Amino acid sequence: GIRKELLSRKKSVLEYTGDKTKGIIVIIKPTKKSNYRNLVDILDEMAITEVETYAIVPEFTPEETKLIDIK
Repeated sequence: GIRKELLSRKKSVLEYTGDKTKGIIVIIKPTKKSNYRNLVDILDEMAITEVETYAIVPEFTPEETKLIDIK
């Protein structure tokens, strides 16, 4: 699930940087189809996986918009 993926990415960032203080940075991009519960769930995951640096950015690149429209 998402938790396993985040922990895996956090581990790979640590291996790459060799510095525990430079953990993973997560950009959360909720779509118009997202609801409050979706956002609360992902924020809970940030806390569970100890991701300290994240941002909620409701803006999408044209490429991301195409991907969203496909689904």
